Amino acid sequence: MSGNELDIKTLETWLWEAACKIRGEIDAPKYKDYILPIIFLKRLSDVFEDEIMKLSADCGGRGLVEEILKKYHSLVRFYIPEKAK
Repeated sequence: MSGNELDIKTLETWLWEAACKIRGEIDAPKYKDYILPIIFLKRLSDVFEDEIMKLSADCGGRGLVEEILKKYHSLVRFYIPEKAK
């Protein structure tokens, strides 16, 4: 390993220390109260995006699909409005 490369352990330590500084005084068990909702919202967003992509391929374009979904939310499992993204 050359002098400019980091090993995985050093990188993990730096990232953990940075996360602790960002997290501040929140106890680690309480941290899940913030992280789990974010992960859930990310999953919803990813699924919605996948459904838009599939409909776009089937229906001829993303713009058209987005306009249709504004009126017909039932075409997807759940609808996420543009302002919520």
